[in-house]
Amino acid sequence: MNKVYIREINSYAHADLEIFIKNFFLEYFDAFKNVRKILLKPNILQASIPERGVTTHPDFIRVVIKALREIGNFEILLGDSPGANFKNYDKVLKITGIKKVCEDERVKIVKIENFKPLLIDDTIISSIINDVDLIINLPKLKTHSLTGLTLAVKNLFGLVPGTNKVNFHRKNPVDEKLADAIFKVYDIVKNKCIHILDGIIAHEGDGPSRGSPVALNFVAASDNAVCLDMAVCDILGLGRGFCLTNKSALKNDDVYKFTITGDKISRKIKIPLSRKSLKVPNFLKKFVANNIYVKPEVNKKCIGCLLCLNSCPVYAIKKSDDGKVIIDKKACIECFCCHEVCESGAIDLKRSFFHRVIVND
Repeated sequence: MNKVYIREINSYAHADLEIFIKNFFLEYFDAFKNVRKILLKPNILQASIPERGVTTHPDFIRVVIKALREIGNFEILLGDSPGANFKNYDKVLKITGIKKVCEDERVKIVKIENFKPLLIDDTIISSIINDVDLIINLPKLKTHSLTGLTLAVKNLFGLVPGTNKVNFHRKNPVDEKLADAIFKVYDIVKNKCIHILDGIIAHEGDGPSRGSPVALNFVAASDNAVCLDMAVCDILGLGRGFCLTNKSALKNDDVYKFTITGDKISRKIKIPLSRKSLKVPNFLKKFVANNIYVKPEVNKKCIGCLLCLNSCPVYAIKKSDDGKVIIDKKACIECFCCHEVCESGAIDLKRSFFHRVIVND
């Protein structure tokens, strides 16, 4: 049976974090046999300071690197493909604090887009997966306006290079279809991955980037990303299907049974407005579809960087005469990619009148 390791830890500087990660590596020491090259895959969504809880914390990454150095002499790489801002990768790495950690610890930073894309089972993924022997997935615990939560399975979506992620949204405009497509990415690499989740400072509300940091003070690890994600849903008191990639996993024939090793804990987290459930009778469904919605809207903070425009899968965002952007709400499919990638806080989620009346905050 699969195991998920859970430990309460309230600081990235706590000695228990290093002990937890080192013990996890030793528990799965067989995973390191014949391994020479390792890819660390953190969440580097955007250029955001660590305190906002949007990206995997640099001190968390540092502890992982130090633990790896104690158990073997590996070539360690670190890479991700940040949202729409992959062209400004160096800036993203500096602001997140990850570049300094890699410089201090002599870890080579790689760009996912610099590796030839592969087409596997109708899924585009970076060939870096064939260049390394092991992927250590380092997700950040965050809510997500489209998929409910972004955890271990969702974090591997960063192995899809550059604008190909936009194509995923274009081909799969419905949230559950997108989750199915993301799960296929995980399915391709699952046998060469282990997973350690950063939930010390998490992100709640309108995640994955426009909510608020929250101290959940725990870490989790497993060699099975689905079991880890389901365990986190249990800890948060959410149904396992709230994380849509879990729903995708359960459509397969695999049985995801696991035991918890370590601390038995519970936590609460604010969920995104867009994921608040609303049950209505059949005769009202058409009215609900037309009148109860959440749409992105540009505010005065827009600096005209066009990250949102480049991330929109249905071309609903246009550049205005003043160099900023406008959103065609009729064309918008509510994927919230623009809201996710905006680094200046210029995209708000606006609720319709009936959404405000009927859906409780």
